[in-house]
Amino acid sequence: MNMQQTIANNYMVLDISIGRADPMKHSAVASDAAAAECRVDGTVPVRTRVGALGRLTTDIKQVNSKFASVRTWLYENTLPFTDCEEGQQKRGKRIVPVSRVPEVLAKLAELKGDAFASLDGFMPDYRQYYGAHNRADLGRVSDVDMPDPDVLAGKYRITIGAPEPLPVFNVDTLALPAGLAADIAQRHHDRLSKQLDGAKQAAIEGAQKHMDVCEKQLTSGKRLHQSLLDNAKRHARLLRDMVEGYDNDPRVLEVADLIDQRIGSIADIQWMKSNGTKRGQAIRAASTASKALAAIAKAPSTATPLAAPTASNVIVGDSLLADLID
Repeated sequence: MNMQQTIANNYMVLDISIGRADPMKHSAVASDAAAAECRVDGTVPVRTRVGALGRLTTDIKQVNSKFASVRTWLYENTLPFTDCEEGQQKRGKRIVPVSRVPEVLAKLAELKGDAFASLDGFMPDYRQYYGAHNRADLGRVSDVDMPDPDVLAGKYRITIGAPEPLPVFNVDTLALPAGLAADIAQRHHDRLSKQLDGAKQAAIEGAQKHMDVCEKQLTSGKRLHQSLLDNAKRHARLLRDMVEGYDNDPRVLEVADLIDQRIGSIADIQWMKSNGTKRGQAIRAASTASKALAAIAKAPSTATPLAAPTASNVIVGDSLLADLID
């Protein structure tokens, strides 16, 4: 088995698709009225949107929030799988370590169930409201129709695609000239490498941004919530998720250890507020981790993918983290 296939076996790609209704509709009548009320010049366009579900428009927004939370969780707990040919992230495409696939699917199923439970709780009220012909709530907005309940409900969907293996292209079994086969294989290898490098870079950038937030908020003592610590642990996990199955970059693993030991290991943010020593250590750790991650982002790893760290590539002595050794 070649190195590319070995790396590919460590990850899977997951795709989700989410559909929601937009309860706000454009109204030419309301736009004209707003323009007239505000004495807007006729050459200036005015577009006014009206809640098509009447007084229940606010309630459906809460349902929409539940549906959006499915994608939010996936994006916060996995990394992007980038289409390097277009230079853009494929919407919904995420890379997940094989070991975490069951956990991720279970959580997505739970969030999907919560989202549809919210919709199921809303629909009886809307059916009653719609049946009572409450168009009067829309006043003189005559060009916005309240959606039929079945049509409205049909706009909501969450499709969790079956996890797919990473796209490794094997030309060994194809009847191609050796030179052409080698060229095709190299192109696919380079593309996959860029996609994996992109996921690693996303993990590094995300962790660095959160370390900056940790340093700022821990220093000021303001907005200290438990999520600050929980998100630090989440970012440390994403760093490990990416490099342990890819290139075992010792610099990244060192930073992940630092975050876990000095920030993520603190169980209660309230306790940290009253413990100046621990808070000081966490501030220093966040600052050092941020600087280390910035340096890593500028200097790609020279480690061989999946190779175990050796004495020549482990950071010691003059490490950016050396100042934290007690």
